Amino acid sequence: MLVGLTPLLPVPFLDDHLKAYFERRLARAIAASRGVAVSEDDLRAIGEGEGQDLIAQIGKGALLLPVRLLLRKVFLFLNVKRASDAASATYHRGYLLDVALEAGAHPPQRSASELRAAIAATLEETPHSPIGAALRLSFEGSKALLRQALAALVGALRRMRTTSTEVDLAEALKESKDRDVFASLVDRMRQAVDEIPAAYFQELEERFLERLAKPPVPDGD
Repeated sequence: MLVGLTPLLPVPFLDDHLKAYFERRLARAIAASRGVAVSEDDLRAIGEGEGQDLIAQIGKGALLLPVRLLLRKVFLFLNVKRASDAASATYHRGYLLDVALEAGAHPPQRSASELRAAIAATLEETPHSPIGAALRLSFEGSKALLRQALAALVGALRRMRTTSTEVDLAEALKESKDRDVFASLVDRMRQAVDEIPAAYFQELEERFLERLAKPPVPDGD
């Protein structure tokens, strides 16, 4: 859900930083739930882009001006399709990462780059996912909640610049006064995904595991 909010931020670079930050955090949480230790370098390789200095940059005020400008623009436009597409892609990647970890296909058995490539290739074969359509309908019916959640995210970013300590942004949002807004959005997204037939997930897993079963391609080939 948090990744889905990032395309709605009309500030260059900030949206990509946040997207990478949340995706890497998600990968870390999935690995922890499976009892798998994954290095930060591997998390960056599996995740989408860099963004590792996000918290430090906000704390130093490097992103202060864009965040101030964002407050004046945050409610002007909600691109629901971009938001739902980002949320759907992240859900798929997280789902397949969990499948890979359960199957033991993770570093050091398989490199992070191989795992990332297998996930990406599987998703390229799935251009019209019912999850994307379901989340789009969910977001379309939740625009008021999206605006509230986006405002809460911006407010959290502004508050982060006043602290010199490392902050878990997602946890801060979960514990904020707006936690009910985020919980409501998550519940709506979960309900939408729960309506997807189990056969879709089974077929997705089978294609992914078949791809992972192939021997790694040597570097340079």
